[in-house]
Amino acid sequence: MRKNTIFAAFILLCLLFSPGCSRREARGEPRGLQDLNNRVLGVLVSPLLIRPQDVQDDKEFLPSEVRAFSTSTDLLTALKTRRVDAMLTTTETSRFLISADANLDVIDVNRSSSGLRMILRDTDTALLTELNAGIEVLRAKGVLDRLYGQYITNVTVDNLAVAPAELPLIEGAQTILVGINGDLPPYDYISADGRPAGFNVALMSELSRVLGKNIQFVTIPSDARFSALLSKNTRRMDLFFWFYGNLYMDSLVLTEAYAEVDECILVRKE
Repeated sequence: MRKNTIFAAFILLCLLFSPGCSRREARGEPRGLQDLNNRVLGVLVSPLLIRPQDVQDDKEFLPSEVRAFSTSTDLLTALKTRRVDAMLTTTETSRFLISADANLDVIDVNRSSSGLRMILRDTDTALLTELNAGIEVLRAKGVLDRLYGQYITNVTVDNLAVAPAELPLIEGAQTILVGINGDLPPYDYISADGRPAGFNVALMSELSRVLGKNIQFVTIPSDARFSALLSKNTRRMDLFFWFYGNLYMDSLVLTEAYAEVDECILVRKE
C-alpha cells in the first residue's frame, strides 16, 4: 500500500511539473480577448497608473496581474520567455515588432486611445499653452500628416531608412529638456549611432522652429519619467514623450494629442 501511494504521488508530481503538461501550456496561447482572462499582462508604465480595470475592453477580459517593465526590450523578452502572457502596446508598434519576429501576433481590442500626448508638470502652464498652440499650427499646415507618413506608415525594422531629424540651434533661445526613451518604435527609438530617432524626434524638430526654442533630448527609462519630471532638487527634464491612456496624477498634465493611436495586445503565436 505504501509503495502504491508513493508511486501515485510521483505520477501526480510529474503531471503537475512536467513542461509538456503544465496548466499554463494546457490553456494554450491567447488568441482572443476572452483568452486573456486571468493572464499576466505586461505594460511599460507604472502599475500605479495602469490597473487591471483600466485595460478592460467592455469587460471582455480582465488580467490577473499587470506587470510593469522599464524598457520595451525587457517587456518583449518577458513575452517571448513566457514571464508575461501578453503586452499592451499600439497597433503601429506591434506591426513594427512583428516585422522583426513573425512568431508574434496581435489581438485587437477595438479601442482607440485619446492619442499620443506629452507629459509635463501642471505648474508649467505657459509651456503647455505654447506646445498646444504649436501642435495646432503643425496640424493646420499638414506637417503632422506628412511626418506620420514619413516616419510611421509602412515603416518596418528593415525599412528604417529615414535619418534622425536634425534639431535647429537657435542662438540665445530657451532650451526645453525633452525626455525620450526609444521604447515606442517607430514613434521613437534609438538609432544605430545612439541618437533618438523617429516620429517624435521629427515632431520636436518642427516644434522647435515654430516655438523659437531649442530642444535637448534626455534619454530616460519609462518607469523613471514621472519621478524625473517631479524632481524638486534638480531640473532633469521639462516634458516627456510619450503617453496614451488616462493619467491619474494630479501634479502632471497632458498636451493635446499630436498623433492618433489604436491600442492592441501583442501575444505569441505558439
